Amino acid sequence: MEVKKYIALIWHWSWVILLGSVLAGAITYLINANTTPIYRSTTRLMIDQAPSSSSGTSYADVLTIEKISQTYVALITTSPILEETIAQLELPYTTVQLRERISASAPVDTQIINITVEDTSPERAKLIADTLAQNFIAYNDRTQSARYADPIDILNIERETVGDQIEEMQTLINDLTALENRTPEQESRLSRLETQIKELQLNYTNIFNKLQDLRIRAATESNNLVVVEPAQVNRTVVRPRTISNTILAVLVGGMAALGLVFLIDYLDDTIKTPDEVVEDTGLSAMGVIAYIKGDKPADRLITHLTPRAPTSEAYRVLRTNLEFASVDDKLRNLIVTSPSPGEGKSTTAANLATVLAQAGHRVILIDGDLRRPSQHKILELPNNQGLTTALLDSETPISYHIQNTRVPGLRLMTSGPLPPNPAELLRSHRMSQVLEELKDEADIVIVDTPPTLTVADASILGPRMNGVVIVGKIGSTRRDALMQAQESLQKTGANIFGVVLNRANPARGGYYYNYYYYRYYTYEYGDNRPDERRGRKSRLPKWLAG
Repeated sequence: MEVKKYIALIWHWSWVILLGSVLAGAITYLINANTTPIYRSTTRLMIDQAPSSSSGTSYADVLTIEKISQTYVALITTSPILEETIAQLELPYTTVQLRERISASAPVDTQIINITVEDTSPERAKLIADTLAQNFIAYNDRTQSARYADPIDILNIERETVGDQIEEMQTLINDLTALENRTPEQESRLSRLETQIKELQLNYTNIFNKLQDLRIRAATESNNLVVVEPAQVNRTVVRPRTISNTILAVLVGGMAALGLVFLIDYLDDTIKTPDEVVEDTGLSAMGVIAYIKGDKPADRLITHLTPRAPTSEAYRVLRTNLEFASVDDKLRNLIVTSPSPGEGKSTTAANLATVLAQAGHRVILIDGDLRRPSQHKILELPNNQGLTTALLDSETPISYHIQNTRVPGLRLMTSGPLPPNPAELLRSHRMSQVLEELKDEADIVIVDTPPTLTVADASILGPRMNGVVIVGKIGSTRRDALMQAQESLQKTGANIFGVVLNRANPARGGYYYNYYYYRYYTYEYGDNRPDERRGRKSRLPKWLAG
């Protein structure tokens, strides 16, 4: 039952769900269609690890490589490299704007670095990716070289200084060696110079060896970067993905609309189905009546004007259910009321009285609403005399205050002139006498009373009648109002036959009307439903309605 209810709810609001899907899809498509397409291009670099650091395979070495990779990823989008790229390519971007278009990543367990650029031009995206890679490689080379630049410069200066000293001494030695007759002092000086030049040559050799060792260390301990895959011009649009986004928006829009439908249904505390009546009050739902169109009150007497209409059949179902409800005690009189004004109690009372008269009963309809009477308008009769005149005039026969109607077998006691004290008149002993006298005039007496929660008239008359029928308006009568009306009537000892759900709108495909319409009429008429006999199609699928 619950599954069919929710399926029928979805069927009823399918136009909202469809509208939500169409609107979401259309808006998304228009936005995507008017969005500038973005293209993507990627350059791949490989870290050429220094030979001195690549011999180990320990966990510490692996962590070192990962740290180096992540460091390079962070350095790629630093301002100096971006500024150099912008200057070289004369890009119309600031460093912040260019940084937003670049993403760098290092796949786990690899020495690869991906530089991805997104741009509105596929050619420019490729150019930026390649230039950025080259600039970063140059930056890395400068950074690695700078680690040994100062020691190498110092050793070069020392080597040049020692070399100059050796040249100067060699010149002096050559001059002294060229002399044929050297004095002892000159011989001694030549000997010292030869000894000193040998020391300088040894020092020069040591400096040169240190310089070579330092250069070897610089070459073996520096990590290099090489391009393993240059960027390509990719003309595939990465965003917006118009088709996939539109499909997703259609699905999301439909789901959002469906969620809204369920939320509205959850928050709506009005009566919508007979099952809710049974669940809230324990009373039986005696019928579901469709909304009756009409410009005048007299147009609402549908059971007389169009007796074979589906709505007229619904009143006959109500008549049958009343007969079942009073199977132990013969139904002689009853009250028709509602929790609040405007819920269709007067229309229900008039049409119920009509179908009872059409079944061969003598029926008297009393307009017991001494504040806002309407039965004389529905049956198009004057309201000069009626219930109030009968209450005040105990000498005249009760039949004098009753009028014949255009419906055979149905007579009407209008409200009569409106009194200042309706509740006191209905509570009076004379009212009980009038009801007793009417039993001799009719088989069934129906009293149309004011709304239960507005005034106490229905509660006053309830204990004097065989039973009460409460009329609720689908989608309008609140569930707590119906329960309060039930409690108010039961406190006075009234016997409540059940509830009639009024003003369902089949033209809108309301699940509460269609589902229960078929449910009741299948029980009442079998497969000969009124709609089918008249060649009309149900608004619900047969598998759901049946």
